[in-house]
Amino acid sequence: MAATRTTEYAVRALVALALEGGSGRVKQAASLAQVSGTPGKFMEQVLRLLRQGGFIVSRRGSGGGYELARPAEKIRMSEVVEWVDGKGRGRDEARDVLGEAWGKLRKESEAAASRVLAAESLAKLAERVQAKLAAKGKTTEYQI
Repeated sequence: MAATRTTEYAVRALVALALEGGSGRVKQAASLAQVSGTPGKFMEQVLRLLRQGGFIVSRRGSGGGYELARPAEKIRMSEVVEWVDGKGRGRDEARDVLGEAWGKLRKESEAAASRVLAAESLAKLAERVQAKLAAKGKTTEYQI
């Protein structure tokens, strides 16, 4: 199971938000785009998907931005991938038929990937990123 670019950017944005660690601070879309290396307009689309999926909430106003909708420990990578690459992107007949054909070829590898992703929480990812940053003497403001 190869993650799409959209999924990769979504995970990067979620990790950046998880690193805020319930501080009550929100991150603006431009900041999330910058730290994740995502084009601004594309980040807006990613954030819309994540909001629709219930992963993040947005706060309006001059101090507004985005924050996690629930604790990072409660967000499984499997549900993020499923939402962003599946339900959230819409379905059509051609995608369904191609999906069935590819599904037969990659069933075992997808099952293995699903087990790994189900065991992985956003909090675990954020902890590993923070540890790597600390080892390099950097703060949580980082470039993914």
